[in-house]
Amino acid sequence: MIRGLQNFTHALFFFLLLSTQAVANLGAGKSYVKDGVYFSDVELPFRLQQQQIQALDSGLTLRFQLNFSIIDIRNWRIDRDIGSLSQAYSIRLNAFTGRYLISNLNIGTKASFSSIQEVEDFFSEIKNIPLVDDSILDIEKNYSVIMEAGISAEGISQWIKTLSFWRENLDTEFEAIEWKLLD
Repeated sequence: MIRGLQNFTHALFFFLLLSTQAVANLGAGKSYVKDGVYFSDVELPFRLQQQQIQALDSGLTLRFQLNFSIIDIRNWRIDRDIGSLSQAYSIRLNAFTGRYLISNLNIGTKASFSSIQEVEDFFSEIKNIPLVDDSILDIEKNYSVIMEAGISAEGISQWIKTLSFWRENLDTEFEAIEWKLLD
């Protein structure tokens, strides 16, 4: 009986491990050169959690941040960090119009959407993010791009975050995505 329970436990653990691995690899990125600048397109499994949607509907602003790192992958030595870039967006609901407003905090562009599904679709495919000037890079080297993304609530004091830690966390971190800069 104990042996059967152990086998069942091992099988369940193996199944859960495989199912989480499949979810972790949903994002992808690619880079290309245009007019002497490397740009990237990113596909991300962007979904807002129910408590984040409720927070938006209550007037809270969410911040979506993308952090890019360009790494020189070197054999037999420690990899070298070439540079980093951050793209940040704010997401909020306009109570008067009932539309969701997305603002790119880096360049000031704005977009308006009527539903959460449209907001999620907008962030699921982000295109034309400028990363680095090609004059900085050596074409003979092996570069990788690592992108980390996350959602956080804005305008909440630290003591409220501490109190709400045990109930609902409005912050989300996505799996890091890595791809080759020069393919």
